[in-house]
Amino acid sequence: MSVVNEIQDSELTLLLADKRLVLIYFTSSRCDPGHNLDPILVTLSEDYKSHAKIVKLDIDKNKIVAQNFKVYIIPAILIFKQGILVDKLLGIASYDRFNTVIEKHLCSGL
Repeated sequence: MSVVNEIQDSELTLLLADKRLVLIYFTSSRCDPGHNLDPILVTLSEDYKSHAKIVKLDIDKNKIVAQNFKVYIIPAILIFKQGILVDKLLGIASYDRFNTVIEKHLCSGL
């Protein structure tokens, strides 16, 4: 099974330059409900590897990005298309919910 790569604040600019859809999963080691999303995000990462980049960011270790995007509730998923924030999902969601949101953004223009 694959893992969702963890990024640091300093990697955001390079990450958002990616032409694929970018999903940033904001979590924390102390966020027990967020750990339930790990297997879902791994599956999504595998299913959409050519169309979307899915990464996670620990807000305890990386506060700048979370503060810049006003992420105060975790788990949270921010979705970027061509470097622009296009959607935000807060809390726990199912694979089907994520799949629907990803498909919506893959099929839509900016």
